[in-house]
Amino acid sequence: MPTLEVLRQVDPTTTGRALDAMTPEQQAALTEDVAGLSVTDRTDLLNGLASQLDAGQMQRLEPVFGADAVLSAVQTRSPAAVRETYEQQAGAGPAVTTAEPSGRTSTQQVADAANDYAGRVEGQGIMAQHALGDLMAANAGDPAYLAELVRLAKDDGVLAQVVSPMYGGLFERDDSGYVVTNANASFDADARREGFALAIGAAVDRGVLSETDVRALGNQQAGWTDVAGRAGIGQVGATDATRATASDLGNVLDTYTDAADDVAKLDEQLGGLLAQAGPMTPEQQAAFVTAFRTDPENVGTYTRLTEATAALADHVSQNTDAVLDAAVRDPAVAQQVVEAMTGLAQDGRGEEVIALLTQINAGGPTSALAEAFAGFEELSGPVLEDAASSAMAQLLERNNGDVSAASAQFQTAFQSLVQAWPAKAGVDDFRIGSQLLNAAAGGDVSAMQGYLNQYQTVSPIMRAVAGAGVVLGAVGAVNAGTHEDYVNMVAGFAQSGENAARLVAGTMGGMAAVGEAAQAAGRFAGAAGFAAKLAPGLGLIANSASLANSFSHAADGNAGYAIAMVGDVIGVLGSALEFTPAAPAGFLLSGIGAVISAAGSFAGEIINGHERRETLEKYLTAAGVDPEIIDEMISASSQLFDMAETLDLTPEQVQSLLVAHPDIGGAPGLAGKFTDVAAAAGISGSDVQDFAAALAADNPNFAWDLMGIASYAPSHPGEAATFYRDYLESSYPQATTLAESLSPDLFGDAAQARELALADYNRSGSSSTWEMDLGNLLKNNDDPAYRAEVLRLLAADGDQRLEMFAQMTGGYGDTWSGAVRDSVADAVEAGTLSQSQADLVLGYF
Repeated sequence: MPTLEVLRQVDPTTTGRALDAMTPEQQAALTEDVAGLSVTDRTDLLNGLASQLDAGQMQRLEPVFGADAVLSAVQTRSPAAVRETYEQQAGAGPAVTTAEPSGRTSTQQVADAANDYAGRVEGQGIMAQHALGDLMAANAGDPAYLAELVRLAKDDGVLAQVVSPMYGGLFERDDSGYVVTNANASFDADARREGFALAIGAAVDRGVLSETDVRALGNQQAGWTDVAGRAGIGQVGATDATRATASDLGNVLDTYTDAADDVAKLDEQLGGLLAQAGPMTPEQQAAFVTAFRTDPENVGTYTRLTEATAALADHVSQNTDAVLDAAVRDPAVAQQVVEAMTGLAQDGRGEEVIALLTQINAGGPTSALAEAFAGFEELSGPVLEDAASSAMAQLLERNNGDVSAASAQFQTAFQSLVQAWPAKAGVDDFRIGSQLLNAAAGGDVSAMQGYLNQYQTVSPIMRAVAGAGVVLGAVGAVNAGTHEDYVNMVAGFAQSGENAARLVAGTMGGMAAVGEAAQAAGRFAGAAGFAAKLAPGLGLIANSASLANSFSHAADGNAGYAIAMVGDVIGVLGSALEFTPAAPAGFLLSGIGAVISAAGSFAGEIINGHERRETLEKYLTAAGVDPEIIDEMISASSQLFDMAETLDLTPEQVQSLLVAHPDIGGAPGLAGKFTDVAAAAGISGSDVQDFAAALAADNPNFAWDLMGIASYAPSHPGEAATFYRDYLESSYPQATTLAESLSPDLFGDAAQARELALADYNRSGSSSTWEMDLGNLLKNNDDPAYRAEVLRLLAADGDQRLEMFAQMTGGYGDTWSGAVRDSVADAVEAGTLSQSQADLVLGYF
């Protein structure tokens, strides 16, 4: 019996059989039940039925839903075969020609059309449309001929002239009917119109034009609606309803886009501030970002984006049928829908996007709706991947971190998408995808690894499921205690290729967006909130993405995009710290630190003016940085980052150094020269503080002194390091004593021999007779350290240069033979030449 519940199953077997056996009494009852539905529910139900039932079954629904409504649903949602059969049965199909076929083969028809077009249409200017019409009317019985004419005319621009009123088009109308009629024309206008419509229909049937192409033309010229109707193509031309739908969607989309652009500008500003703030601990970084994003001057901008994203998602969800129907009629609306899906997928509303993709493709690839979106390849790529990971994050958040519930609900949506879009899925995708998600939910990293290893070769839908698995697996790994294995596994996966890196970064961005939405909705804190249940998993993904440098792939050179992603992640993780116990907080802090480190290369902005400095001071104070060193952190920020990297210092150590010796950051350049001297002396890590104290004991103004003496240092880095060590030995006895104890290889006779070798090599190695000059250096200096260093420098310039040296000096008999042999032995013993390099040289002696 065809009840509402049976119809809602949208099953060709169950629903179809019930309709086939429907009695008049059952039809009357069903009609009454359908009439009681809301307009939205009624339209949703009919569209779903149109995507699955055959033409006869849809005809039986005409008394229930109304013939016009059923025709509209069939024309947008049904596969082509169903649509054509239904239209013929309903009398809405293409006009049937009475012209007899010529008997020519399809190949001959195509060849004749090309010859006729070249001889009678091409290059004829305003007369081309008339010649084209004559050819179409004269060959109305040969579809291959007509289709080829359409192809040639489309490429040549003549096709539009036939319809365009600017040229007195055949399909132009006024209040009395067609402007061009048999009565006022010197030709049979009706025959030309019939022939043109037949040609368009033939072109669509043979794939020369798509129905979407015709609909696009219908939005440019009203006459194409007439042509399409004659050719049996429905849903052509904008209506008042579709224009209103496009306008409403455009307004909501513009609001979202403007809000996203405003946030992007703020996030670029945040990136510049972070780059100029100096090295901070993860806690300080989180507090800095939180202070920026909650600043009264900024918070409204971030709130507007959250609200605009929700408004866009709600608008699309509440007006899905109208939006998709308008997209069929107007390619510009389809473009709007794609832009909306792209933004929603990235900003944590993936469920809505997956539902749209399922509905778009439910009628198969030949439905008008699927064809309207067929040209947007990004829908089966980045949009689908971002949507899947965002959807999983949404489900996890809605289920309070319950991985089993979230996985089950995702698999239901996943199965519907696979069934609707088989062209983008593999034969066994649902089974394999379910296994991947089950492994992820259990934190089974090794099992996940096996599935992710196949990422590059699987279908688009399975790649999207991989993104969902990364999100689900992060929470599962935290629960199972396999977080370290998870980070290493996902980082390795992200390093396997640019697409994988982008996917991992996208999962992080989508999950952060869901966290922001949870904050706005008041679902962030508490034992079951995002902070406790999902934020630790987000920290794991951030760590993995940072290890793999996923930002660079995701950003594709766009610094603003990278910083926006960083800002979102740190904002959510930083906020979560307040509500997270000590143990899970470690996941958050490591994620924050990793993200900041990985994104550092994207941020960089010169401090401009007093206002900029005041802003930095405000946020550094909010971050908990010692007020006594804030000026130094700002003044020397870039050099402090270099110092931390060069001398292997933690942010805490850098800040402690500034507290003890503020002059190091007191002016531009001071921190850099201190770094150069410390590195030259072999000082790093925790020894840097003691080294600075020893310098201060020798000279309280050491920072300025080192800055001054640096102007005399050689330009070559190695020779400059020698210069700094010599200066320490002559002017800083306590610092020298400490350095000698920590780095004995850099001081003493052997070190001096290596330094001399460097200077001699730099002087002699670039002369026109460099091979012999270097041979003389080895011959005239028998110090093993000296000789080993010369050969190290030579080998560092490449094996080819090393071989050239051996070949030249080996050709002079005993002149350099003994010195080179002994030098090679010294170098091998010192480890500056490998045995294979030694054999290469000795082969010439």
